[in-house]
Amino acid sequence: MRNKEQQTDTAEQNRCAYKIGEVAERLNTTPRTLRFYEEQGMLTPFRSAKGTRLYSDDDIARLEIIQHLVRLDVPLRTVRELAVARPDSRSGDEASHKVFELLNALRTDVENKKRECEDAQQQISAAMQLVEQCFGCRKKPTFQDCKDCSVAGQINRSRLFQLIWDQAQA
Repeated sequence: MRNKEQQTDTAEQNRCAYKIGEVAERLNTTPRTLRFYEEQGMLTPFRSAKGTRLYSDDDIARLEIIQHLVRLDVPLRTVRELAVARPDSRSGDEASHKVFELLNALRTDVENKKRECEDAQQQISAAMQLVEQCFGCRKKPTFQDCKDCSVAGQINRSRLFQLIWDQAQA
């Protein structure tokens, strides 16, 4: 029986070809971050007989998904819940209901963020149009020097421009 376990371990080790430092560099992160994801149950790299973490291409793909969700500001709690929903469930029915609920909440969050990003794009475009009107202006960019400027009367077109414009006006 031991020989079969050794063969399985060897096959698994051959499949897991990347050490933690290599994976961290490849994914532009830190080994500590990878260990944290492991501690949270989001992935389980193979361990050699000496305890070295070895990652497979599947592990790297899983990490890329985790990183993508994190970049989208999905809370780590949500990422973790998605990662462990199936293995922590007693049945496929329980798992599918958990995963469905999590995915539905994630979709709602992403839709809300999309609307926020679209609004931000509109605010940026409006601010850029106002800023363009100042190209070539020789005046000092202060409220006092710009009070008669046509741009001064338009700053309410963009909430973002209200941040950029001189505070003395407010």
